[in-house]
Amino acid sequence: MIEYSFSTDISWKKDIIDHNVLILKKPSSNEERVVSSRVRGELIIFINNEKLNIMIHWGEFANISNANIYYNLNNYGFYEGNWTMSKDGKSSHCSDPKLFLMEILTTDTLTIGLRPKNNNEIRYIFDTSRLNEIIHDNIESFNLVSNLLSRSFASPHFPDKNSLNSFFKKQIKLKRDVRIVKDQLDHHDKYFFNPNWYMDDLSITYQLDSTDVSLFYYNRWLKKKGTLFTENDIRVLKFLNKRPIIIPYDTIYNVFLKGNSILGYRIHINDDYLTKISSSDKKQIESIVAFLKNRIKPDINN
Repeated sequence: MIEYSFSTDISWKKDIIDHNVLILKKPSSNEERVVSSRVRGELIIFINNEKLNIMIHWGEFANISNANIYYNLNNYGFYEGNWTMSKDGKSSHCSDPKLFLMEILTTDTLTIGLRPKNNNEIRYIFDTSRLNEIIHDNIESFNLVSNLLSRSFASPHFPDKNSLNSFFKKQIKLKRDVRIVKDQLDHHDKYFFNPNWYMDDLSITYQLDSTDVSLFYYNRWLKKKGTLFTENDIRVLKFLNKRPIIIPYDTIYNVFLKGNSILGYRIHINDDYLTKISSSDKKQIESIVAFLKNRIKPDINN
């Protein structure tokens, strides 16, 4: 059975299928000429039990394979990256839907575009001002997706945009930094993101407990020595050490880089040499250094 609501032209539309699937759809405020005529785009939020998917439907065939997507948010600035296209070439699937949902919850307007191959770019504007209300009214479905969302919508009244921005700010910046690193290193055979395949060994070797969240891992030598980046710290296991060196991000006051792509790069933290990363170009290493620098807390005395 499918239920319908929010039926006006550019308002949110809601579909519920067999009580397990929630689909929220938002038409764009503007129209674009995609191929044959002027059409509206559509922002779609899709929840199937615990799985969240967010996509943009461009109205007609827009691109094949991966799509070059860009958007700009008042609080967090510009982002550009590749999203996977649907088989019919009409929709782009968000590469990190939980992050994207938090981002658009902090703003009233989303402007998002696609740069197709051999065609003019397409850009749509979506009014997201009521998204917090919509999620609040459907929080049972969103509770399955994210504990962070559950906590932010725990009040009987839906939170306003400023409250959501304050609540999500730290997590959004962390996830944005990880996304930039992943964009640079995702196809590099020495880096592993969310390394669940190796989690038991990593937990023992790097002394992780149940509350530690691993973000990505640099495998320097046969999965036995390397550098692990968690949500709260960086952990390095060197050749002559049996225990990892653990540096919490909130103790970092200085990060700088030495070396080159031929001999490898040495990352220094708090004026001491910490780890060497090889087989990576400067742009890849700089994304890691930027990630670490963004973890530094500002000096409240300055």
